[in-house]
Amino acid sequence: MKDDWHAEKAGKWTSYWKDEARDPSAPYILTKCMEISGADRKEIELDVVEEESIKIMLDGRHLVTLLALPGELRELAAGFLICEGVLKRIEDIRSISVQEDTVFCQSSLDNSELELWTEVRSSGCIGIKSSWEGIEPITSEIRMNKEVLLNAIEQIKEKGKIWRRTGGTHSSLICTREGDIVSFCEDVSRACSVDKAAGAALLSGKDLSDCALVTTGRLSGGMVAKAARAGIPIVVSKAAPLSTGVALSKMVGMTLVAFVRNPNLYVYSGGQRIV
Repeated sequence: MKDDWHAEKAGKWTSYWKDEARDPSAPYILTKCMEISGADRKEIELDVVEEESIKIMLDGRHLVTLLALPGELRELAAGFLICEGVLKRIEDIRSISVQEDTVFCQSSLDNSELELWTEVRSSGCIGIKSSWEGIEPITSEIRMNKEVLLNAIEQIKEKGKIWRRTGGTHSSLICTREGDIVSFCEDVSRACSVDKAAGAALLSGKDLSDCALVTTGRLSGGMVAKAARAGIPIVVSKAAPLSTGVALSKMVGMTLVAFVRNPNLYVYSGGQRIV
């Protein structure tokens, strides 16, 4: 199998893997499949990304089970707790420990608050807009150069090694207004890739009000809500926005940028932050 198989099929990003050896510890497995091209068919082996059930426990209670890559689980848990509004501040997390497929978190959360969050989420009756309640307005006055955002999309393509091997992941990164990469994460889930990137940045002590989230996933209301709860003022994707994402970004004063393809990008809200 060629090292850059998926990148080659996408028509770009073949050069990064020409001299790169396969990483046997990476979260993908070599799998046989049949390639059919016109009248020809042959058996080949390709890498398939791994997906596992990851349980997050909070204060001794099962909070959620996520389907995710089996790595960066501390970051996943921290990001989920903040981006889903379970906790308001990263300082509310007292400890995080990982045991196989389970992440154990201790917090300063009041038991009644946790019970209310769990009941609402488990009821299955929470609506899109009602789930936005409590999201605070974005007040950051950060401004970012268009070229920084275009370069960040290129960085996502360059750093997405698991995607280039498997074609099965989403990528997210957090960058500063100067374009410095604070965190980068890949995952089988676009939501988990955002949780991991945000969690890694928050655990490092970074102030996300001075950063942008750049991702490969569609910008739905849920994705925008994650960024807003983390206090991220600018959200950028190479993919499309959804109506709920645009509506929420306008409601909270966030800058939403989509369809980033050099030299173009499309700003759906908060255009004053893009220089």
